[in-house]
This record gives sequence, structure tokens and C-alpha cells, in this order.
Amino acid sequence: MVASKKRRVHVEPVPNHLPALRFEISEAALILRMSKAQIYIRIHEGVLKAQKDGARTYITRAELERYVESCSASAEHHARPAPAKLTEDARRRPSL
Repeated sequence: MVASKKRRVHVEPVPNHLPALRFEISEAALILRMSKAQIYIRIHEGVLKAQKDGARTYITRAELERYVESCSASAEHHARPAPAKLTEDARRRPSL
């Protein structure tokens, strides 16, 4: 019997935490704090862009960030204007 020497191969350790680059629909719903149904509605409307990988549907991190930015820009655009100052004449009138 001849003992064979085992060759040792150096393998770099895999980091414990890799950054997530894409998320399943359920994960995206948790991140955006909305239901899965709302995610699918936004995908159908074209507001969110999804990636298909076989039967699975994913949303990329960049797409989630773009969506959140578009929501804040939309909110600023639709913000109500400041109420107009009342004139002296309007202040004297009794309210109904």
C-alpha cells in the first residue's frame, strides 16, 4: 500500500456578507414597505422594472433606489402650495 499525498489547494474565504444586488418580490415589498400585490401592480404599470430569471422575478437594488428617488421627486412636484396670506379685509369677515 502506497500512501498518496493529498494536494492542498488554497481557497480564498468567502465573505460572510455579500451585498445584495437584486431582490425577490417579497424582499422588495419589505424594503419598500408595500404589499407584493402593489409591487406587481407597479411592474405592470411600468413604474418598476423587473428582471426575470427563469420563473423567478427580481428587482435590482439600483431599480429600487431609482423608484424611491422618483417617488420623492414626484411628492415634491405634487406638494401643495403654501396658503396665501389673508388680506386685512378677509381677516375682518366672519367665517361661515
